[in-house]
Amino acid sequence: MVDAWLPYGRVEVCARVPTENLEAILSLGAKAGTKDFEGEIRRSLEAPLGAKRLSEIAGPEDNIVLALNALDALIAKPVISSILGEISSAGLKGENLKVIFMQPIFHSKITLSMGRLKDELSSLGVSVLFHDALSENVYVGDTESGVKVYIDKVFAQSKVKIIASLIEPNPYTLYRGGGCDLILGLSSIETLRQIFMPALNTENPSDQIFRETHKASLMLGDVFSINIVGNTKGEIIKAFAGDLERSFQEGIRVANEVYRVSVDRRTDIIIVSAGGSPFDSSLFDACGCLENALKVVKRNGCIILVAECLQGYGDMEFQEAMLRFKGDLISLGRSLQKKFTIGGFVAYRFLRALKRAHVSMVSALPDFYVSEIGDLRIFRTVNEALANALSELGRKSKVLVIPNGSLVIPELKAVGVTGAG
Repeated sequence: MVDAWLPYGRVEVCARVPTENLEAILSLGAKAGTKDFEGEIRRSLEAPLGAKRLSEIAGPEDNIVLALNALDALIAKPVISSILGEISSAGLKGENLKVIFMQPIFHSKITLSMGRLKDELSSLGVSVLFHDALSENVYVGDTESGVKVYIDKVFAQSKVKIIASLIEPNPYTLYRGGGCDLILGLSSIETLRQIFMPALNTENPSDQIFRETHKASLMLGDVFSINIVGNTKGEIIKAFAGDLERSFQEGIRVANEVYRVSVDRRTDIIIVSAGGSPFDSSLFDACGCLENALKVVKRNGCIILVAECLQGYGDMEFQEAMLRFKGDLISLGRSLQKKFTIGGFVAYRFLRALKRAHVSMVSALPDFYVSEIGDLRIFRTVNEALANALSELGRKSKVLVIPNGSLVIPELKAVGVTGAG
């Protein structure tokens, strides 16, 4: 037997896999974090890639806006402090800087975190705003594929635009960060609809959505970008600042070394953990990792999703779509064409995954949740779920274990994954 430990909420659970059945345990790359995060940000600002320094770009009368994708004071404070230090030589102070936190569209609602964060940043003297898809937006143009891009009005109309983003994999968008995050986190619900709906029923939506958001971001003009790459421990590895495109690509290069993992072949059974808290706080947060599991499971194979989900469904629009449409993908798709929501999109992809493989869960979800979701079975232990899968597919079935399913980018050697990098 091989013991494979999987994140589950704030603890770990053990999967005991017979040695003869184990195909592999997918491990992410190990890179040490810096001991001086703020120093790393300052270093990147002093040597920007393909752009002038902020102190040279900003004038004494300019209004400056910073878009941030990290709702975490431990990241936000050093970034804002470093930017204030950089622009001070141009005669600018805290009151010249507006900070807009981008909408975290693939995470459960975190209103309390927003209020706390605003209080913690008040000492820096900056004004803090929070974007959502219903905020006041302005039209900036159409992409080549016809997507109408509407962006947060405050950001679009500011003289000096800055984005600071944590580069991190996302099962639906390949990577978050850079210009892609500007579109996902600062645009209107109509722009999101036009980007996501063409990918609703594709086998690999992340590559398509990544390309579309990247093209849309190029319409925003000059944006000074700070891209931060972290590891699985939450430590910061490296920061790259400067030109929006160039600094993002440098960040992706480092991120690929951590998160992109080669897989020899498709496997009969996938045991995938969403990655523990916060990735498995709710079903809405956790189910995205099925996108990664589907890339490496055999046709009609089994996927065992390990996710605690103490917050239940987690997102009201996701819950509404799950309860209203159950397994009726055609009706849900029509509804999303009329009234698009991210929660509805995630529900569609989740229900679609249940039809692409035999999916079971190891979760704290109550049984009545499962009664509302067809084609899904809940187990209380991983080993019970594995025994059931081996019974269904045969005792010689191979098992692939993925401990960080929300962050891994699996790449089949025979096929390869297109997209960033």
